[in-house]
Amino acid sequence: MGRLVTTVLVLCLIYVTTRMAVFRGHDLRRGLEQAMRSRLLADATPAGGSAVPIHWSRHLYNVANFTIGTPPQPASAIIDVAGELVWTQCSRCSRCFKQDLPLFIPNASSTFRPEPCGTDACKSTPTSNCSGDVCTYESTTNIRLDRHTTLGIVGTETFAIGTATASLAFGCVVASDIDTMDGTSGFIGLGRTPRSLVAQMKLTKFSYCLSPRGTGKSSRLFLGSSAKLAGGESTSTAPFIKTSPDDDSHHYYLLSLDAIRAGNTTIATAQSGGILVMHTVSPFSLLVDSAYRAFKKAVTEAVGGAAAPPMATPPQPFDLCFKKAAGFSRATAPDLVFTFQGGGAALTVPPAKYLIDVGEEKDTACAAILSMARLNRTGLEGVSVLGSLQQENVHFLYDLKKETLSFEPADCSSLP
Repeated sequence: MGRLVTTVLVLCLIYVTTRMAVFRGHDLRRGLEQAMRSRLLADATPAGGSAVPIHWSRHLYNVANFTIGTPPQPASAIIDVAGELVWTQCSRCSRCFKQDLPLFIPNASSTFRPEPCGTDACKSTPTSNCSGDVCTYESTTNIRLDRHTTLGIVGTETFAIGTATASLAFGCVVASDIDTMDGTSGFIGLGRTPRSLVAQMKLTKFSYCLSPRGTGKSSRLFLGSSAKLAGGESTSTAPFIKTSPDDDSHHYYLLSLDAIRAGNTTIATAQSGGILVMHTVSPFSLLVDSAYRAFKKAVTEAVGGAAAPPMATPPQPFDLCFKKAAGFSRATAPDLVFTFQGGGAALTVPPAKYLIDVGEEKDTACAAILSMARLNRTGLEGVSVLGSLQQENVHFLYDLKKETLSFEPADCSSLP
């Protein structure tokens, strides 16, 4: 990591030397750009709203396409509901993962500005530092709940996502230890932090609805006034857990659980596993270990027992798999039900959402649910995680003013 940090500082100094020569002495232009940023932020407030198409990638990330800069340059990013930042790889990247679209070229954009040290945007960026006169940063990104590091400079630039346009502070990444991200350019963070997309756009609510993978149909991310549910008896609401900025988990959307059930069997209580984290980067859900072991037992007994025993050596990364032969029955597997404190809301995950077909022949069914015991570096130990596969065809509304999560069943592919 030492060489990586040295590399990024050298790159930032080279970059700053060329850019700051242009910006020094241009106070009028800077003032005009600041005014334009305020105008763009006003244009992107919840009054207008925006519907953003998103799609499943090959490795089951949820990806949005957008543009950066003036003139606009195409980019794509993974939607991360727990993400702290918006970031993309930039053209001076020396140690970066492969992406399908060209790297963002800051020098080709008339609206890009490296963020000076000491500004609010710099101070509120996680682990920010200074390289010359420009703000640099080092950030941790959880990919499939495994930690990776990105390094770069903090800049401000015009982003167009869906029908919304805004000037955002973002990470212009010049080095990382990420191997692959399915051809995407970066991340769009929606977490509870000052530099996330929702915070910078001053949104009071957003929602998303994930269409089933493999259908080829788009999912939707709704920003601002576009974020709304149909309402009715099928709508449930649960309050978020209030966190402090000093908490390691402050950027996550956390919910208090009353219980987790597998069918009629209670596998976790508020005392044994009372927190659920909403997650869109991990396709799999994770349960506290005691709950997972009880879930594994309940599923094994229900889908076939001795007639369809689980595989002795399941394919990675799965832990519980079955050959779809005589005796196996997905229909008899139990529902996984999360019940929440603060109103009695319940979210049901049917077996079709957690027993997924794998392998080229689709002759194996595996539980897309794992034990939290497999993790040791994410800061999420002791809680459960709701992965994106288990969120399909449910419309989730995050009300940041009321501090609540509302949800209802939906045909996500049919939403406008």
